[in-house]
Amino acid sequence: MALETYLDHHVDAPCAPVLRVVREGRGPLDEAQAALVLDGLAWQVVRTQTFRSFDEQVGQQLFPALWAVEAVGFCEEELGRPLSDGERMEVFWTAVGTAPGPWLVADPRSALRVMIRAFERTRDVLAAPGRRLVVLRSVEPMLVLGDSGVALRRKDGTFGLTPPLLPETVEVLAPLSPTCLLISTPRAHYRPQQGLTRRIAAKANAGAAAWCQDAVYRPPSMSWPSRLQLPGTPLEVRSPRLTAAPAQQQPRPAPAHPEIRRSELRDLLDQYTPAGRPVPGRGRM
Repeated sequence: MALETYLDHHVDAPCAPVLRVVREGRGPLDEAQAALVLDGLAWQVVRTQTFRSFDEQVGQQLFPALWAVEAVGFCEEELGRPLSDGERMEVFWTAVGTAPGPWLVADPRSALRVMIRAFERTRDVLAAPGRRLVVLRSVEPMLVLGDSGVALRRKDGTFGLTPPLLPETVEVLAPLSPTCLLISTPRAHYRPQQGLTRRIAAKANAGAAAWCQDAVYRPPSMSWPSRLQLPGTPLEVRSPRLTAAPAQQQPRPAPAHPEIRRSELRDLLDQYTPAGRPVPGRGRM
C-alpha cells in the first residue's frame, strides 16, 4: 500500500497532465516534463504482471544452483577442510536436486526491493544517450489497448522474455489512446510527420496482446484487427541449461547490487525493515 501511495503522489498524479499534453499534441515537452514521462513509463513497465513474472521465473530457475553453492560452503565449514573436486561436485548436484523453493529464504522486503531496482534499471535504459521519445498519431482508431499499458519489443521484432529483458535496443510501446502511440526507441526511422501507419499499429497491437494480463480493449468504432490473436499462455523465460565444474582459480567477491539512488525510495524500503534490524548498505541487500 505504501508503494501505491508513493506512486500516486510522486508519479501518477504529476505525470497524468503531461501525458495529456502528449496525447493532445500540445508539445514539445520541456526537460522536466520529459523526465516525468520517463518516470511514468519506467514505473508502468515495472508494474506489469509480465515484467514481474520475469524476475520470479529467473529466481525460481537459478535458486537451486545458488542453494547448492551455499551447501558446498556449509559442508566445508562443518568438516573444517576444503572438499575435493569430486566431493564438491557430489554435494553440488545433490543439493541442486533437493533444493527447496525460494520461499524458504523469503524476505518481506524482497518484492518491493526488486521493483525499486527494476525501476531504476529501466529508467536508466529509457534515459540512455541516443534514445528518444516518439509520438505517432492517426485520425481514425488503429490501436487496441492492453491492460498492461506497455509492451517491450525486441530488436528481432518479438515480445518475449529472453534474457536480458532490457537490452539497449529494446523499444517500449505505450498506446495512450486508440489514435496515439508513444514509443521509447533508440532507432531513427520513425517519422512523426507521417503519422501512425497500419504497419506500426499492427506491431503495437501485437505487443498489447503479448503483454496483456487479462484483457485487450478496442473502441466500438474500431473493428478487431484481422490477424491479431491473444496468446493462450503467458510469456515464459526459457529454462537455462545448468553446468558446473570445479573452480580453477580463487573465488572472486560476490557481485553486489548497485545502491538505490533515490532517497525517497530508500526511505520507502526502510519502512518495511523490522524494528531493531539493521539495513546493510542501505539498498545493497
